[in-house]
Amino acid sequence: MNIYKVLFTLTVITIFFISGCGKNNDQQELTFDQKETSANKEKELQTKEEMLNIREKEINEKDKNLNHIIDSVVAARTGQTTSTANTTGTDTSKSKEKPKDKKEKTKEKEKELNKRLDNPKVAVNDYLEYVKRSFEGNFDENMKKASQQWENRSLSTFKNNYKNTKKFIVVEEPKVISQKGNEASVKVKVKQTDNINGKDVDKQMTITYNLNADKNGKWKIKSNVVSQ
Repeated sequence: MNIYKVLFTLTVITIFFISGCGKNNDQQELTFDQKETSANKEKELQTKEEMLNIREKEINEKDKNLNHIIDSVVAARTGQTTSTANTTGTDTSKSKEKPKDKKEKTKEKEKELNKRLDNPKVAVNDYLEYVKRSFEGNFDENMKKASQQWENRSLSTFKNNYKNTKKFIVVEEPKVISQKGNEASVKVKVKQTDNINGKDVDKQMTITYNLNADKNGKWKIKSNVVSQ
């Protein structure tokens, strides 16, 4: 009986020892796996950080290159502007060295003025059209517009001049016979029918209108000369 007890006791101790060793091995393996996983993660983080650093350096390098290009363009444009200014200054000095005579300057001013001026025929055509419409529609309104084509001619004067007129037509279109600077003369042939002592009397006239242009290039009739 004592021998069996001893054997049983040894068996129990052996099983307990084996179980303890197995647990220790499992714990060691688990600890090793955790350390390995932690090491892998740390390595992965280091790799990402290195990649980010490389990317940041690339971006900084591109920014430097871009800024350099912009600076070069600005410098080039500034140089062109300076060159243009110097050239202009040289041209100005040359023009001062060779001043233009008064006649040449006057001609240039007249050419420039003529470019800005309307055709004087426009003002005469407008005036004649309003006179014509006065006998076809609203007399007072069209007489007012006709008077506005003159420099100094009152509406009452127009009404008085045409109070007996029944018909007004343009026989020949206006023609510019002279134009110099802001002065011009335009000739036109018209036919007018007036009621005189109860009878219609036709008369054909050649009228020369003298015009002036204001500072904005707008022509106004200054005076006229009538010939039969």
